[in-house]
Amino acid sequence: MLKRILPILVLLLAAYSAEAQEKVVVSYDDDRAPESLSAWTLDGEGEMLFFRANDVARLFRATQFWNATSRKVVLGVGKTRFILTVDTRVVVIDGEPVMLRSPVRYDSGFVMIPLEFILEVASHYTAWTFSWDADSRTLSVRGFGYNVEQIAFSTAANRTTATITLTEPLMYHMDANTPGLVRLKLYGGRVDARAFTHRDRRGLIQGVRAEQSDRDAFIYFDIERLTTRIRIDREEKPHRIVLVLEKGELPEIPETEFEGSRVVEIVDDTTAERRTIAIETVVIDPGHGGKDHGKTGHGGLLEKDVNLMLALAMRERIENELGLEVILTREDDRLLSLTRRTEIANEAGADLFISVHCNSWFSERAGGFEAYFLSPARSESERALARYENAAGDPIADTPNGDIDFIIWDLVQNEYINESSTFAEFIQKEMDDRLPVRNRGVKQANFVVLQGAKMPAVLIETAFLSNPSEARMLADPDFHRQLADGLVEAIRNMRKRYR
Repeated sequence: MLKRILPILVLLLAAYSAEAQEKVVVSYDDDRAPESLSAWTLDGEGEMLFFRANDVARLFRATQFWNATSRKVVLGVGKTRFILTVDTRVVVIDGEPVMLRSPVRYDSGFVMIPLEFILEVASHYTAWTFSWDADSRTLSVRGFGYNVEQIAFSTAANRTTATITLTEPLMYHMDANTPGLVRLKLYGGRVDARAFTHRDRRGLIQGVRAEQSDRDAFIYFDIERLTTRIRIDREEKPHRIVLVLEKGELPEIPETEFEGSRVVEIVDDTTAERRTIAIETVVIDPGHGGKDHGKTGHGGLLEKDVNLMLALAMRERIENELGLEVILTREDDRLLSLTRRTEIANEAGADLFISVHCNSWFSERAGGFEAYFLSPARSESERALARYENAAGDPIADTPNGDIDFIIWDLVQNEYINESSTFAEFIQKEMDDRLPVRNRGVKQANFVVLQGAKMPAVLIETAFLSNPSEARMLADPDFHRQLADGLVEAIRNMRKRYR
């Protein structure tokens, strides 16, 4: 009997879901195209529309944390914290309660937030305005616009400045490791790339171009080779970032050796705003272990074994070269949960956390080294890697599948996102100088093992086990030493920067 009824129930549920779900158009006031978003009407809530919590977080560019025990969702928008509890109408905003007409609901494994929260509550505490057109089923978002407004130049005899005006303070990272190029990354920046393109020469700046990723803005400066000093100044009220290029003393007839070996000095004058980190304890996390073998390379080489060998080599070099205390999350073949690895670092009062892994891909030709810091993934490849690593050990069983696309313990980890990014950049540069593998660059993704770390934290993918030549390297102690040497130098650079 049950076998005959079950298909009918499935059809009825499917029909109900189709009637309860609809598509809403979201339009923005910047240059993004309108997008389609799913919304639901739920039983007992009349015509009120509900959105999944992760979609609401994305609309507000909010961090999000789900506590399954208390059934609470915390949304962080700037410095404002919204605490919503399933089956209640009270929203706590920075400690102050506000009442909704409809409660937050939990349906089919997702936390569902009513539209009124977007229109009547959250929008009053953010820089954005949301309006709803019931006839066209359109949610309009105003206020996103561009927060990287304009660029202005000034030139003198031996000095050129580029002043970038912002509508809000943004964290940034400057990279001048490529000769003739300065890359400025503005975290959370939104820029009109066309307006920031300047092909004419301005003093020591030969040209400027900009790019926009899903979350960040990048500004590239082509600079004169005679530039010998680069620094960043930061101004407040109005918010400005000033790139300063200076030309130093050069020989009348530059020699080839001089030109080839000249070092550009990078100076960051924002030391007053930069935190001090006394780096004394480093925790290294050899990924996987026990029944979790990780990836398998050519010749049956297991990632869990390679990660441990690398971590042991790194510990030895760091202790010998820098005299720091180094703690491994595991020193043998055992399985640890992802959250336990982070807890070990927190309990040890670590100043840096490095999770060590090997990469793999479908094609044997894929290869290279990359460093990650905790942030929303920008590409599908970054998301895919995060999904794979997050599935290691024991996934977070109390997180509804698909409900939390980006779970960050923002109260602690967001404090170190800039330092984590800087550490990843240092690691990538030092590995690029040492390793005979492709530099795949610094990337960002939502790795569970980095969540909640109370210190700068990175995850490194050392090389590809699926690549035969790189798999052989990963088994070679000389390659382990090169990796360890690169990490030592990156830590040394961190100590200099944040002392």
